[in-house]
Amino acid sequence: MRKRKLPKRYAHELMRRARSHLFSKSFGWKQFLSLMEQKEPTILRAYTSLCLSKSGTLQKSEILASLNNAGLPANEDNAIAMMRFLSADAEESISYGHFRNFMLLLPSDRLQEDPRNIWFEAATVVAVPPPVEIPAGSVLKSALAGGLSCALSTSLMHPVDTIKTQVQASTLTFPQIISKLPELGARGLYRGSIPAILGQFSSHGLRTGIFEASKVVLINIAPTLPELQVQSVASFCSTFLGTAVRIPCEVLKQRLQAGLFDNVGAAIIGTWQQDGLKGFFRGTGATLCREIPFYVVGMGLYAESKKAVQQLLGRELEPWETVAVGALSGGLTAVLTTPFDVIKTRMMTAPQGRTVTSSMVALSILHHEGPLGLFKGAIPRFFWIAPLGAMNFAGYELARKAMDKEDTEPLAQKSG
Repeated sequence: MRKRKLPKRYAHELMRRARSHLFSKSFGWKQFLSLMEQKEPTILRAYTSLCLSKSGTLQKSEILASLNNAGLPANEDNAIAMMRFLSADAEESISYGHFRNFMLLLPSDRLQEDPRNIWFEAATVVAVPPPVEIPAGSVLKSALAGGLSCALSTSLMHPVDTIKTQVQASTLTFPQIISKLPELGARGLYRGSIPAILGQFSSHGLRTGIFEASKVVLINIAPTLPELQVQSVASFCSTFLGTAVRIPCEVLKQRLQAGLFDNVGAAIIGTWQQDGLKGFFRGTGATLCREIPFYVVGMGLYAESKKAVQQLLGRELEPWETVAVGALSGGLTAVLTTPFDVIKTRMMTAPQGRTVTSSMVALSILHHEGPLGLFKGAIPRFFWIAPLGAMNFAGYELARKAMDKEDTEPLAQKSG
């Protein structure tokens, strides 16, 4: 039977449709190169986020450091497994080429994850836990522990704070103020204690709650950040917000301590009549300049000092040792931030109705009392803040541990 020849235009149409059908879902070389070019910057950033050596490679020690920073099990077996996974020829270091070949095969959405987690999971076949969530109960416990520890230490150390305020608010020296203590009496030493305790409880409760929540958020958003930087950023955020709550209480407390008013009610009415609402926020700038460095430096100093002492002793610290480290960290940080405390005190106890700025106060002190005038009250401030540091830094940590222990004990009894 003779085959019928198709017209030329029909033959071209069939060939075009066949080509379209056969290669409609194929992946061309140009498309492949384009995809690789899109992945390359992300892979390079992921590689440079690791703890690279000076030669730009990853050896066993760098891999261990990267695992430690990510909070993953940093042991020699895991590091060797990860090196073998990327380097089939058992080289002593991992180059960018080894790392790149592994990452290129990953789906694009996984490239946005922490490369240490992906590499560790692939090499050790251990699933990396999901991002840490912020339990509401944990944050509330942190706030309660911080508020109670600070309120307790404030109530115990308030007389020392009163002496410090008396020294800073006047031109008298520390020995002259001490000689006048019999005139003040016990009641005078505890002037302003109510707003002080309420202010410290609310502000430090808020500060510690925000501090814990900020740490969890930072760990999830930027897992490569060193622990010291996480502590510092979280301290800055929490202190800034927590201090704003305490400033009105601080104004009332210091005016009562300086003898400007006889009781809390008179201080509230007098401040409102003379300066209005802004009178309750006098010295805000100076207070923030004191508080933020104090807690950022103090928390960092406490964390690093605690680690150093633990390494020196080769064991976990006893509760009293933790308290001692917290007290010393708080006292030293208090001395360093004394100039801002002096300026704040002078602003809050200045005659009402007069505009006073921190620069005016600082220049006045330098002109009339010299540079040492900015460190007035440093000695009572050290002895006042040292117990506060012990309670705020160490006491808060111990209180949290006690609360967590109470939660775990009922579970252990049930399982037993």
